[in-house]
Amino acid sequence: MISRSLAFGLAVCALPFAQAAQAAGGAGAEQSQQPSSGLQMAMTIYAGGITIGKVDMDAKIVGDEYHVVSNLETSGVVNAFWQSQIQASSNGKIGSHELQPTLYDSFYTGHTENHQEVSLSYENGTPIRLYANPPYSTTGFEVKPEDKKSTFDPLSAVVFIASGVGAKADNPCSVLAPVYDGRRRYNIELSKVKDTSIDMDNGVYKGPALLCEIKYKQLAGFSPRVLRDSNFPTITAWVATFPSSVPGRSYAVPLRVWAKSQYGIIAAVVTSFKIDGAPVKTTGG
Repeated sequence: MISRSLAFGLAVCALPFAQAAQAAGGAGAEQSQQPSSGLQMAMTIYAGGITIGKVDMDAKIVGDEYHVVSNLETSGVVNAFWQSQIQASSNGKIGSHELQPTLYDSFYTGHTENHQEVSLSYENGTPIRLYANPPYSTTGFEVKPEDKKSTFDPLSAVVFIASGVGAKADNPCSVLAPVYDGRRRYNIELSKVKDTSIDMDNGVYKGPALLCEIKYKQLAGFSPRVLRDSNFPTITAWVATFPSSVPGRSYAVPLRVWAKSQYGIIAAVVTSFKIDGAPVKTTGG
């Protein structure tokens, strides 16, 4: 059986760069006059060459506000033991070097009609407010209040990394995103391995990119057994950057994200992406 932890971690690590849903973002007439940019992306997840799921995301930045929506859904043989669908959205404030979430909502549907709704509210430095329906117990493996400070929800981590807010100007693969999703606390850490040039088999992109490593580090909120026994592999990614129509704004896009496992290569591969609503040329930099 494919490790749920590895599949989950790979999907989580793919999202921070990456559409099915439309981003409203609360944008009204007043906001429409402000600079606007966005990243839309869809990826397919494979295990040993077999499709096991899809993930898509639509992130939009209007002025100093961001809104992002995403959908993750398993498919194929994996549904026999881990059928899952996660729909999520997040919004908040974004600056040139900082990001502050405001509200995160996620809806999970699992095997045998198991459902879970989770909401995280952030209010001016006060402790993060968690709403879960149905409520769940974290007794025995809680996340301490001090460990929740200065963290992002999963989709805000997407914007933090993909928008370049959290990275060095000359290296989009130099960033660490501390994440708290309402139950688990983990870090997503990126580092550059080298410059490279790629030619994707599906024709989505050909051109310069970075070869990067992604470390998914489980810190708290996981069962003691998971923390003790988990030997999470290093994840590798091809990442390319693309400018938007807003001066100074560019996006880091993961074109292929993969990790080795005892079941073969588990990979998330981009199938389509757009910057500011326009398809990106298959050859470029």
